[in-house]
Amino acid sequence: MTIAALELNDQSLLILAEDGALHAEPGFARLTSDGIVTGEEARSVAWREPQHVYDQYWCHLNQTPLPIHHRFARHHADIAFAQLRKLWLNAGSPESLILLAPGSLARAQLSLLLGMVESLPSRASAVIDSALAACADVAGDTLFVDLQMHESVLTVCRPHGDSIRIVDQEIFPGLGMGQIQNSLARHISDILIESYRFDPLHSSETEQAIFDQIPHWLTRLRSERDVSTKLVSELGEHPCILNRDAIKALIGERLASVRSFLEKWQGCSLLLSHASGLLTGLVDEFSGAEVISQTAGTQRCLSRHEEILDQVDDLCRVRELDRLESCAAAPAVNGERLATHLLHGDLALPLSKPVSIRIAENGPRISSEFDDGAALTVVMRNRSLETLHLDADVSLPQTCRPGESIRIGGHELKLIRVRDD
Repeated sequence: MTIAALELNDQSLLILAEDGALHAEPGFARLTSDGIVTGEEARSVAWREPQHVYDQYWCHLNQTPLPIHHRFARHHADIAFAQLRKLWLNAGSPESLILLAPGSLARAQLSLLLGMVESLPSRASAVIDSALAACADVAGDTLFVDLQMHESVLTVCRPHGDSIRIVDQEIFPGLGMGQIQNSLARHISDILIESYRFDPLHSSETEQAIFDQIPHWLTRLRSERDVSTKLVSELGEHPCILNRDAIKALIGERLASVRSFLEKWQGCSLLLSHASGLLTGLVDEFSGAEVISQTAGTQRCLSRHEEILDQVDDLCRVRELDRLESCAAAPAVNGERLATHLLHGDLALPLSKPVSIRIAENGPRISSEFDDGAALTVVMRNRSLETLHLDADVSLPQTCRPGESIRIGGHELKLIRVRDD
């Protein structure tokens, strides 16, 4: 029986197949006369065509009729099913799915999701809390931060004897990456109004341009004090400078509501989901946090699915698991020699800075920069590969040891270690 693991975070819904094939896309959907288009194609026009694009159908998964009549979508569940089916097909139509679901997914929503999986047709083998999957191997109390598009979930996982369990969890509605991006867009608008009497949010084209660039700007601000950029409109070019301290203050205001939970569990280790990784350089409370790799939870569930299924009696969301002994590939440990560079042809680029892979007609091209048009951008953080941008089906290495490979578009790029002497 073929099996895949699906993680539900609408910043980046991710499905990982047994052969390592990975597909991820954001929770955006565009309703057209021909059907429902999901993922990056829908996100790329979301601010130009707000009347046609939806982005809250996962956090508000229900069968409440939409305010408009549409041939292909009666409610949010229809839109979510279109994206679910696309992910499932991209993974090779697996017969069975392990679902990694956030604590914010209510019981009624979970029942609806299970019916959608059955309609694919596939079978849900298990439903694991996303935080539990992320923390399955931790050694002590760990606070897991999962920032989604329109809400956040903070979870404390605790090892206890031979098991690990969730001991506390809080959901923060209205606190997601979407709200952080909206605050940043308004901040940029204020700068340009003050400098040029130009409001970019009054034009759908420039508004789309801002939201297209925000992930890139936030990534740079994690390590740069100031980011110089410019916005191009029909009125000309409008340069501006984004200051990291100002952006940190902006995000800090948004995160005020989570501080009481953080203080309650201040003795815990901090672990951030991959989608929350931007917070490490922009929120003081998370400056020392570890960021989990993009596929850590799904890979863990896939590689150990037989052990997990032995512990699952029904399809309620699992909030406690036996501590699992086997692992497909042990993580790199301190002192172990890790890869330092990505090699393609005769060019080796250091992974300490972002490396982008663009697929051209004559094969891959790699560059030491954040390339918005690339198929993949990665960087080495916390002894693992962190995906900064993904716009293709890829197979990522489970570890960062020399000799491992990134497979993308039928090509293979090697991880190597370059001596520092």
